[in-house]
Amino acid sequence: MRKSVIQFPAFYVVDQNFARSDGVDAARAVCSELERTGLLKKVGPGQKVIITAGSRGIDCMVEVLNTLAWAVKRKGASPLILPAMGSHGGGTARGQMDVLRHLGQTEETLGAPIHDRLEPIQIGEVRGCPVYADRSAVHADHIILVNRIKEHTEFIGEIESGLIKMAVVGLGRIAGAEVMHQLAVKSTYVKAILEIAEVLFEKLPIRGGVAILEDKNNAVCRIEAIPAMAVFEREPELLKEALQRHAGLPFDHLDVLLVDEIGKDISGAGFDTKVIGRIMNIYEKECERPRITRIVLRDLSEKTRGNAIGLGLADFVHRRVVDKMDHEMTAINSITAVAPEKGRVPIALASDREALEAALRSIGHWNPDSVRVAWIINTANLNELAVSSALAREALGRGLEVSKDPFALPFDANGELPGLRQTLVERTARG
Repeated sequence: MRKSVIQFPAFYVVDQNFARSDGVDAARAVCSELERTGLLKKVGPGQKVIITAGSRGIDCMVEVLNTLAWAVKRKGASPLILPAMGSHGGGTARGQMDVLRHLGQTEETLGAPIHDRLEPIQIGEVRGCPVYADRSAVHADHIILVNRIKEHTEFIGEIESGLIKMAVVGLGRIAGAEVMHQLAVKSTYVKAILEIAEVLFEKLPIRGGVAILEDKNNAVCRIEAIPAMAVFEREPELLKEALQRHAGLPFDHLDVLLVDEIGKDISGAGFDTKVIGRIMNIYEKECERPRITRIVLRDLSEKTRGNAIGLGLADFVHRRVVDKMDHEMTAINSITAVAPEKGRVPIALASDREALEAALRSIGHWNPDSVRVAWIINTANLNELAVSSALAREALGRGLEVSKDPFALPFDANGELPGLRQTLVERTARG
């Protein structure tokens, strides 16, 4: 790249001051909900109970799964944790167990063995397409679904990410994920998920599920157990509740968004697509806002283990993203999700400075005082962000807290930036 002549804008820290939920004791909440609903009432001695575990980074998940396993064992039954994550972890049994291990979910922390095989078998069909479930689920006496209720990264509908999708993609494993996405191409995600889920709930011993709701700081704010007969009615109501707590950027238009990291632990598509306003799905409705002209991606999260799905949503990436990505794992996930666009490699540049300069050169005329640039850690951590002066003025006008003193982007001699998290800590330490 040519030698820099760009004058970067000054930056300010914006604090969105997301309300924090009162501390929720996840274990106590699960026990209370099991008592209220009688979800384990039919579980008896000697029976096998499947409990699903997904690939997302959910802070309370270890406590929730551990408590469910404990409750099952109190009934004299045997809990078995099923890695329920479609094609994630390379679509292999070992890979999916590794995903759980990186999330702190092991036999020791969960108090139950983890299913170490991947054996999807056909149990029915929808519109001529097979419906799959893992053999362990077919032969189980009971199944408890566990998932967070939230917006999905690929579509907009009355149900998105939750217990119903966990049944389809989780219990169906990689084969179930493939069929669901293929059906969605010809109909919609919502229709495909609901049609397959109806077969699974009819054919399998699903007793219900445990739904997790989080606040804008990604902390659990409520846990609700739902009997199987009520899941299809209750989940849309819980999604409406979850949408009220979905964190987002405080701006409808950006020239450039600088993002420190993406990863499967952060969102199913690497980025939370509803945060960046880019679903990039040829058979689903696109977001109306926010409108972001250019996105620059700096890195992959450690826990994503090389799965770089979502990098195709960016316009420019640091070369380290490409160096770290597991191309095979990313391809498997992108193809299974019928989303090759999300696995495409954008223009990769050798430093943070070069990547940001390239983005600024491709937004049209601008100056340091008017350009609208924001810098975030990732799309799951949005309470604090750094913004250019134009956005700082807008944030003040909206009543948000904005730092008084501006700072220059802290590039080192090689044109590299520290992470935003580190930058915020260092600024706080300096007072």
